[in-house]
Amino acid sequence: MRRDVALNARNNHPIVLIVIAALFILACTSAGCSTPASRTVEGPIPVAVSIPPLKEIAEAIGSDRISVEVVLPPGTEPHTFEPTPGQIQRLSQSAIFFTIGEGLLPFEDRLADRLSSQNQAIRIVSLSEEIDLIRTDHDGQTNPTGDPNHHDSAADPHIWLSPHNGAIMAEKIATALIAADPGGEENYRENLLEYRLRTQRVDEEVRGILSGIQNRRFIVTHDAWGYFAREYGLEQIAVHVGGKEPTAREIQEIISTAHREELGVVFIEPQFPQRSALVIADEIGGRVVVIDPLAEAYLENFIEVAEALKGGKK
Repeated sequence: MRRDVALNARNNHPIVLIVIAALFILACTSAGCSTPASRTVEGPIPVAVSIPPLKEIAEAIGSDRISVEVVLPPGTEPHTFEPTPGQIQRLSQSAIFFTIGEGLLPFEDRLADRLSSQNQAIRIVSLSEEIDLIRTDHDGQTNPTGDPNHHDSAADPHIWLSPHNGAIMAEKIATALIAADPGGEENYRENLLEYRLRTQRVDEEVRGILSGIQNRRFIVTHDAWGYFAREYGLEQIAVHVGGKEPTAREIQEIISTAHREELGVVFIEPQFPQRSALVIADEIGGRVVVIDPLAEAYLENFIEVAEALKGGKK
């Protein structure tokens, strides 16, 4: 009898281990144990991006192998944005957080610190590391030297507003996704090649549209279009520089410049006050074009801006 009991105990030993393992898994699930950035589970990789334009790039490269959550809601001004606690909780489940980086959008750094404290496996990827940044002084004037150590200089954060920069950011995204999901490398590389070709086609179309225009200056609500202007030999005249409301004198100077140089288009943005820009447009008889630099379908913006510049006054 004693021998039978011992045999039964030995036979039941694997069952006990299975039960213990199941209880451990259940407890871990209830406690919200995090999954490391190197994937060990099936399903799309959860990815976070700081602004809507990065979603278009990430989805173009990652396709159905990733799921993307955008931090900044549509129509929100990024310089004053703060995520909600619920948003932070969701974002902390991400394997990768793609940012503009370099401290260019302050909310990114604060959020990255909070996400890292909740999920040590999350990878924070800056997309501006390979970008030739435009340096500006505190008054919003471009630093002609481009020296990052130039006194009182800061970098223009709007790096995505250039097809060339978009291709660079796409490569950074592909590299990060391959590291997180080596099994998808071939897919990511194929998508990267296609996206490069897409940015090249947009670039060629914009150059073709702009080739015939004489006036290379344009008026914008705020100084977001520096990279676009640099890429195509243009110059932006910003109504709001550094987020500051223009004075009456500054408005009059823009109006005088517009009359003198026959500028006919004023671009306004949903994130900024429009009153001053509309006053200028009315005074010069200009055409008002609404353009969102934070639109998700950001490549389409380049074509729209070029077409508006070619079209001139209303």
